[in-house]
Amino acid sequence: MTPMLIRSLITLLVAIGVCVAPATAATTGSSATLTPIPLSRALDQLAAGRADTATLVTTGADAELHLYRGGRHFVADTTSALSAEAVAAARAGSVPLSIERPTISTDLGPPIDVGGGFSFGAWVQTWGPMLLLAALVIVSAMALRTVGGGRFGHRLKPVRSTTTFDDVAGIDEIRDDVAEIADVLKNPGPYERLGAQLPKGVILHGPPGTGKTLLARAVAGEAGVPFFSASGSEFVEVYAGLGSRRIRSLFAAARKAAPAVVYIDEIDAVGGRRTGHAANGEREQTLDQLLTEMDGFRTDPTKPVVVLASTNRLDELDPALVRSGRFDRKIAVGLPSRGARREILDVHLRERPLAPTADAGRVAAMTVGLAGADLAALCNEAAFEAARAGDSAIDLDHFRRALLRLSAGPERRSHVMSDEERRLVAYHEMGHALVGHLSPSCDQVDRVTVIPQGGALGVTISLPLEDRFLVTRTECTERLAMMLAGRAAEELVFGECTSGAADDLERASRLARSMAGQLAMAVPGTRESLLVGIPNDHADHQVDEVERAAQELLGQAFLGATRMLTEHRELLERGAAVLLEREALDHEEIVALFGARPGTDRLAPLAAETR
Repeated sequence: MTPMLIRSLITLLVAIGVCVAPATAATTGSSATLTPIPLSRALDQLAAGRADTATLVTTGADAELHLYRGGRHFVADTTSALSAEAVAAARAGSVPLSIERPTISTDLGPPIDVGGGFSFGAWVQTWGPMLLLAALVIVSAMALRTVGGGRFGHRLKPVRSTTTFDDVAGIDEIRDDVAEIADVLKNPGPYERLGAQLPKGVILHGPPGTGKTLLARAVAGEAGVPFFSASGSEFVEVYAGLGSRRIRSLFAAARKAAPAVVYIDEIDAVGGRRTGHAANGEREQTLDQLLTEMDGFRTDPTKPVVVLASTNRLDELDPALVRSGRFDRKIAVGLPSRGARREILDVHLRERPLAPTADAGRVAAMTVGLAGADLAALCNEAAFEAARAGDSAIDLDHFRRALLRLSAGPERRSHVMSDEERRLVAYHEMGHALVGHLSPSCDQVDRVTVIPQGGALGVTISLPLEDRFLVTRTECTERLAMMLAGRAAEELVFGECTSGAADDLERASRLARSMAGQLAMAVPGTRESLLVGIPNDHADHQVDEVERAAQELLGQAFLGATRMLTEHRELLERGAAVLLEREALDHEEIVALFGARPGTDRLAPLAAETR
């Protein structure tokens, strides 16, 4: 129910109330001043002129003589045969006398004659309260429907998606899987001849921002069929039965417009595992209705409805929902590779001016781990950086600044630090940068600053040069050393430690526990390292072993970082001084300070005699 309609009903209620109130007030007022008197007394008062006006109301053989004087109202019963005496008495006393016929009840006071014997006042008094009650019931029901999420009707209207597979970049293999669905919807003949049946459902799962919704829109747009979309949270309400009704309405609308595509985003909001708990009754009832609709008992095979859904948590969905026959295909949409990132960047940079140094390939190399949505945000933020700098084209430095802004937050140049704290932050960040630069297995140090950014007083950014799907123990231990190098630099230079390493310690502890408890990297090449990483029945004992092994890893990493900084103390001092002067150093400037990075063979086989 629209707010305008609700306001109209409220106005109607007020109008009815206004009509009823005067009628009631008039009735109450006239009844309070009406005084019955004998006919003889009324005639004497008329003859003596003790009345302002008089009215003779006749109804057949009966009649009433009404006298009005000084705001008082007197009435005397009489008959039509005595009308002549009343007229004579009024003439004798010079009192104006009127005769009315037909009349309304004296309880309504002065009559309102609309014509044809219809009295509006009497009608309002009789039917007004009933209309008022009915209007209140209607308004209350509509208000409850609105509060309960009644605005679901727009989801039942099919739309034509304008997205095609040309708009989907970087996920070619996945695009081929869903392209078959669009092809069957558009050209079912070849598939029917071979007995291939259209999947009832396809679930797309993977990290956020990887293009699951875009794929669903592209399927409908490529097939040229109506597209219905809803979020899983829109089906779950506090009102019993509302979610089930919405499921039925959505599928009924889709079947009416079939062939069609129904897309349910974040289906885990309604499709989570059933527990039987009373608190989840409405959600599970909604899920039961969804299971029934996907069974397809009421679906015409010649007019199919394909259900596409997306989720970030496939393992939390109810087994009955993801079984074959409902969601026949489960397609993982992962993070894009370097080549895929290049294609995605090309799409988002089509209409943006680029400087010669801002090659999309170089940007793709420095954006490992970013999803498609992250890359779109990066391109947009780089355009803002160029605009802030007053440049006419987007340069590689703009992308670097945009990446730093997205990962660490905006710069806070207004945050003024004391000279002592600024010097300590310079040594802290240069400790990270120096250990990371001299550790061949660490990611390349791309930028280091002493500019407050987000919640940090300084930032060191490391970016991988290539996509890696495996991580070695050496890489993990060198990452630990780099994380702890800021704290090691503080203690080495100032003989003191500060709270600035809190985030470093948290990330290093998390990595060390993962190495010890999940990856069995506690002690290399020993049986103990495997036992720490293998779950067993002694949970408390295992936790203690993991903590002990994690502490040992952290201790070794801290000692390694301290030893490296001690050996290269001159580079640390020089780098901190330059960083204090320039406030920020890029990769090229870091290489100029520290020299080229040492090389290493990441996974080179050992010689036979050393195995």
